Amino acid sequence: MIRTLITTVLAAGLCACGVSKEKYTALEDQVNDCQGQLSATASAKKSCEDRLASLSTTKLELEEKTKTYEDLMSSLKDEINSGKVKISEMEGRLTVNMIDKILFSSGSAQIQDEGRAALKKVADVLKGVKDKRIVVEGHTDNVQLGPSLQKRFPTNWELSTARATSVVKFLTGAGVPATNMAAAGFSEFSPVASNLTPEGKQQNRRIEIVLTPKLRDRDVAKTKPATTEPPAKETPSAASVTE
Repeated sequence: MIRTLITTVLAAGLCACGVSKEKYTALEDQVNDCQGQLSATASAKKSCEDRLASLSTTKLELEEKTKTYEDLMSSLKDEINSGKVKISEMEGRLTVNMIDKILFSSGSAQIQDEGRAALKKVADVLKGVKDKRIVVEGHTDNVQLGPSLQKRFPTNWELSTARATSVVKFLTGAGVPATNMAAAGFSEFSPVASNLTPEGKQQNRRIEIVLTPKLRDRDVAKTKPATTEPPAKETPSAASVTE
């Protein structure tokens, strides 16, 4: 609208002054050029503002992730020093790895006192985390359960899932928002070491508490499948109806 108005005013003014068509065309080109530069500047400004907002969000996420990592390292330093707990951070995943003997007795899904004390420290940190998905993963070695245990846990699938669920229940009971939590059992099928040695089996019998970023609204929208309306049924016209 502004460009049209300017062009109209120029045309009226120049015609009144007896300006040549060539000079008028040159001036109109300058107006168009100025308008193009203004549009490009506005577009660049909007792009910079969007980029700045995205960078600010990423910065806050990194600060929060670093704080959570440092708080867990500080709270669990005794368990880390004794080799019962490991904390790692890789590719956006913050993982608390707890070997099973700190949490459970053999073949059990009931958390021991030592494990409850360690999980309470974890809960004190995680209950303040709002923007992460927290998945508790149960893992076992490849040793099959004995006949007496199979009455409760037919396979390692049931045992690993029951252990993960026990940890989730404890953490939510200690204040971690249940809406952030999930439990998953992996049985013996996600080992971190060889099951050919006692040391490897011990590493594989573990609980992992994994923190990952929640999907933002715009990311969730991207993951939703596109939907199409079914074609409307055609109503036969009077001419096409046969008796």
